[in-house]
Amino acid sequence: MNESPSIEDVLGEAGFVRRRLPGWEPRPQQLELAHAVARAFGSGRHLLAEAGTGVGKSFAYLVPAVLQSLERPNEGPVVVSTRTIALQEQLEQKDLPFLHAILPLEWSSVTAVGRSHYVCLRRMHLASRERASLFDDEAREAQLDRVLAWSRRTHGGLRFELDPPVDDEVWDEVRAEQGNCLYKACPHYDECPYQRARRRLESAQIIVVNHALYCADIALRIAGARYLPEHRVVVFDEAHHLERVATEALGARLSLGSVLWQLRRLRPRRARRNLLERSGSASAHTLLEETRGAAEAFFAMLHARAENSGAGRPAQLLLEPDDVLDDPVTAPLTALAAELHAVAAGISEVDLRAELQARARGLQALAAVLMTLRGPALGESVRWIEADQRGAALRSAPLEVSATLERHVFAAPRCAVLVSATLEPGLDPKLSWLRRRLGIGEQADALRLGSPFDYRRNVRVRIPEAMPDPGREPAAFLNRCREEVRERVLRNGGRALVLCTSWGFVRSLADELRPALAAAGIALLVQGEAPMRELLRRKLAEPSSVFLGTESLWEGIDIPGEALTLVVVTRLPFAQPDHPLTRARLRAIEARGGDPFTEHSLPEAVLKFRQGFGRLVRRADDHGEVVVLDPRTRTKPYGRAFLAALPEGVLADDDEPGHA
Repeated sequence: MNESPSIEDVLGEAGFVRRRLPGWEPRPQQLELAHAVARAFGSGRHLLAEAGTGVGKSFAYLVPAVLQSLERPNEGPVVVSTRTIALQEQLEQKDLPFLHAILPLEWSSVTAVGRSHYVCLRRMHLASRERASLFDDEAREAQLDRVLAWSRRTHGGLRFELDPPVDDEVWDEVRAEQGNCLYKACPHYDECPYQRARRRLESAQIIVVNHALYCADIALRIAGARYLPEHRVVVFDEAHHLERVATEALGARLSLGSVLWQLRRLRPRRARRNLLERSGSASAHTLLEETRGAAEAFFAMLHARAENSGAGRPAQLLLEPDDVLDDPVTAPLTALAAELHAVAAGISEVDLRAELQARARGLQALAAVLMTLRGPALGESVRWIEADQRGAALRSAPLEVSATLERHVFAAPRCAVLVSATLEPGLDPKLSWLRRRLGIGEQADALRLGSPFDYRRNVRVRIPEAMPDPGREPAAFLNRCREEVRERVLRNGGRALVLCTSWGFVRSLADELRPALAAAGIALLVQGEAPMRELLRRKLAEPSSVFLGTESLWEGIDIPGEALTLVVVTRLPFAQPDHPLTRARLRAIEARGGDPFTEHSLPEAVLKFRQGFGRLVRRADDHGEVVVLDPRTRTKPYGRAFLAALPEGVLADDDEPGHA
């Protein structure tokens, strides 16, 4: 084929995909989405596209992305950003290799990860030479030897390729890091995994990243730097997460642990002879101890202030914009950084000088963050103190990210395509709620495509009668929930996902379910009791098992087939209103005369409810029940918003007669 194939050539009735995937059927919704994406790329108008489960979103944007990158190479690569590791791995390991195999085109794709995930060959060899001073036990030296052997056979040089993994203290001595690179002056430059990855980034047609890395790149660009290549087109899959991730990336966090981590890089506890001793500076030793003491006192003060505020547990104390914290840390921190720079300037050994300069820059970065966080607040930012059993942290976040995203993501000539199964809480065809939250103006088209799955036939929604109101009778509601969940999962033979909105609920239901399920020979999988990947693996391997958890189970997990025929929503997923950032945002809405509940709390909860409902049907033949135990779905006027958010054709019924 001399010219590029069309979208129909790939995804149509007689397309490449159908010829290579037995049983695959073209979907009208997928073709409609693919054409809309291609039009957006060509016109430069942004596209907001909500496409239900089963549409095949990834192929619908990847195929136009490949064609766009080849037809307009002067516009740079197409960047695809995802939220979850599962989707990133699906694109990297399944979808993109398949398209490489079937498309008669020459193109490349690469997955970008942060710098600290790569091994630095120069630092690794330095650590090997200095092992006697770095580590005081044979186990860590053995781990370093494993890294050395692995580095000779790895292609990517990424930490997650190490199996078994190494301790953080070992990886800290061998990883690539900002401000500690000799670039072309490094003897390992040509074979450096990070630099090789950078070269691949600059030449690839498709770059896959996650939202956190993309938003970190936004922060770098605001500061006048960049990590990702220049690009005109970006696709955000799982785009409903973009506001939250941008809020985190554009905020700041500082804890005692982050300060002590930097100090330990100078003088590790386990080292026989440390970097500070090798510098030969007595003043640096004194300043390090002064910094440590000041930091410990400062964060102890923050912890006490939060604990004494009556802000709940974990204690989260919102700071007023003009509240300026007494700061004994910045002065010794800055002085220590200056001393390290001065000492490094007089050292001829390249590796030692680079390490000292990197440590000095790390301390300067901490001082800059602290100067921002101590107050007063700059612009429309929110600051708060968090305190729990691990200590206190000082945090900040922008009150809104819409203006920043509008300027740095959605301004011309950038073209952004935002896709997800759930973008909007309501039925608005223009997706106005999302536009406002992200700062997308009128230069954007909206598309809402339903799922090709037959929800009316395959899904029943049950709302039990006479449940206590969780707001007025929380104890009675919890007790009834324990009974209802136990009875329903046993009657269903397990095969269930139970979604909670708090860890207290998770623990209480786990205590109720554990003996009953054990007696029935059904495994109980509880979020937090094992890594998420292990729990998901067990759920698929043991279909009758019951998976119980909170926050991250409401979306991003895929349990198709008979392993999941019952989803129990214990409570409508309203966010806790006492988080400082949430309180500040609600207060801002109220100050401008808006309604915080209908503008913020309700839409957020409905969107999450849609995501939780979407766990049940992942394939065309999936079936089962979604049980909503929260009676407010029926008894409160706002409950209609949750029922209206169900897929077309799905009806919510009361329980069948006779059910207890």
